[in-house]
Amino acid sequence: MYLKLFSFIKVYKYFLLYAGLIPVMCMAFVLAARNSTSLGQLYATNVFPVFPNTFGRLFSVFPFSVLEICIYLLIIGVILFLFMITSKVFTKKGRGKLLARLPGSIAVFLCFCSTVFLILTLTCSINYSRDGIAKDIGITVSPSSHEDLVKLCLLLIDDINEISSSSPINEALTADSLKFESKQAMINLGKKHSSLSGYYPNPKPVIMSSWMSDINMTGLFSPYTIEANYNNDVVDYIKPYTICHELAHLKGYICEDDAGFIAYLACSDSDSAALRYSGAMNALSFALNALYQDSTEEEYKSIVEKLPEKALFDLTENQNYWERHEGSASRISTAVNDNYLKANAQADGIKSYGRIVDLLLSYYGLNSNQLV
Repeated sequence: MYLKLFSFIKVYKYFLLYAGLIPVMCMAFVLAARNSTSLGQLYATNVFPVFPNTFGRLFSVFPFSVLEICIYLLIIGVILFLFMITSKVFTKKGRGKLLARLPGSIAVFLCFCSTVFLILTLTCSINYSRDGIAKDIGITVSPSSHEDLVKLCLLLIDDINEISSSSPINEALTADSLKFESKQAMINLGKKHSSLSGYYPNPKPVIMSSWMSDINMTGLFSPYTIEANYNNDVVDYIKPYTICHELAHLKGYICEDDAGFIAYLACSDSDSAALRYSGAMNALSFALNALYQDSTEEEYKSIVEKLPEKALFDLTENQNYWERHEGSASRISTAVNDNYLKANAQADGIKSYGRIVDLLLSYYGLNSNQLV
């Protein structure tokens, strides 16, 4: 037993050295970044941009989600691998070949896992320790009152009413317009804030978007292909905001509240009425969720009733959509996402999405209720 183990280590020592050292180095780097914000910021602004500018440009050429195709190929590969193993275990010769290849397969698999962990660390995990968007654009998040939250809801509702009355938003953007306008909104925002400037890859709709809905996802930043993927099956007003949210991740803003706030800023300053509507509606959804927990039923209802008919219809349609996709898969996905965020120093897990409300309150408070 020990001789076989020694022989395995001797033959595959470099594989095992790589597989063992990489995770240790990654964890050391992540811990160092968490204990030094300046290190995390230095990495986010000087090292991470290399990935969107290289791999992001490369995979942006493809009109489909490269990540999605890779997942399908991986699943097919696993099925074929299992079929191959099954077909050989029933013969003595086949079992002998499998046992002979087992040590090498284990070594390669360990290296593969370490490489996956390395890429995730370099393109995602370290960025959780960077400065937030609030500091980068010069606003200070401060405590707010119930009255401030009510004012925010009313302000967003006023925006929605104004957009609805002055612009035709009944028709959804075409697929090409949706991607172009959303990407352009981020490019324009980058002209105002240097931390958001630079190259943006093309956003990609996921082919099997309904599967994303089943696991309660509207979008996905791929740390392995540096892509902004979005669910094309959701209600129309969700899509532009989601695309901008995922593109914000590609600028190193991995924290969900930062990405959501950036998406709102991009949408609200867009020339497209559909994007402005999307930004205001999604921001309002977060604000209303916060208000619902901090107000009476009468007050909440009186505020919601100020929305135009289209907005009320869209909110209801969105709620019905997610109810149709609610199930075990969505609950498991939510739990996994919650634990993932907590593992990356987001102590409140999925509740971190709701911190966008704090950013919105401070942003408007510091700017006299006017967008900059």
